[in-house]
Amino acid sequence: MKQIYLSADIEGIWGNSDSAYTMKDGYAYEQYRANMIYEVNLAIQHLFDCGAQRVVLNDGHGGMDNLIPAQMDDRVEMIVSHGAYKEYGMMEGISSDFDGVCFLGYHCRSNTPGVMAHTIWGSQVRSISLNGEEIGESGLNAHLAWYYGLPVIMVSGDSLLKEQLTSELKGQVHFVETKKTINSLCALNCSKQQLQQRYAETIKAAMSDHYEIYPEDHYALDITFHKERNASFVARVPLTNQIDRCTVRIEGDNYDELYRRMRFLIKISNAFE
Repeated sequence: MKQIYLSADIEGIWGNSDSAYTMKDGYAYEQYRANMIYEVNLAIQHLFDCGAQRVVLNDGHGGMDNLIPAQMDDRVEMIVSHGAYKEYGMMEGISSDFDGVCFLGYHCRSNTPGVMAHTIWGSQVRSISLNGEEIGESGLNAHLAWYYGLPVIMVSGDSLLKEQLTSELKGQVHFVETKKTINSLCALNCSKQQLQQRYAETIKAAMSDHYEIYPEDHYALDITFHKERNASFVARVPLTNQIDRCTVRIEGDNYDELYRRMRFLIKISNAFE
């Protein structure tokens, strides 16, 4: 594998456990950001050590401008923008030019006890289902990778996410466990030495393995909001059907289009706040 696309979040990063500090007004945010920068750079280092010739990095957390370009590995190419201008959000810049995809610092879907678990926007979205099965950000983003013909070769996050991925990503996934889940705001971190060793071993294996991809013929995405008013508001958008008080459905055969529409609907659902 020569060209790798890397999408990074903050909740599954080593050392981070409290959502109060994952946004820029949290007093410990700069430490959480520093942990994110360190771990992403660690992964990038091992990707290049294992034969990658090009790594493209996209910040996928919150405003999606947490990673500081000047502090990233000199070899990495980085998508720089506030998330409002990223049509694909966590997957901005994805294309069929890559050979594989990595998800770093990811977390469990909503309605689970995973560390800081939520799906896309926890204060607005209760859950998202794809073809009748509740799914998290890992699964949603993996389907976009598969749509482009790309395998997900490695994921990192807490121990409960590893269990979740057996259903969402279907095949074998190389996984770096950054911490053991105790509850949604409590985790047992591995040592920093263990973290370094896990990335080294996992990326080495991931870069030499063979993979399957799992595209679907048709996609039905159900977005369930916490409040009825959000669902009824976004249901005004063409090709969006309200199927119960809090849920809207979009569907079709083109997952790329649906993914972008899903992000747009969730973004505008906040018009009341």
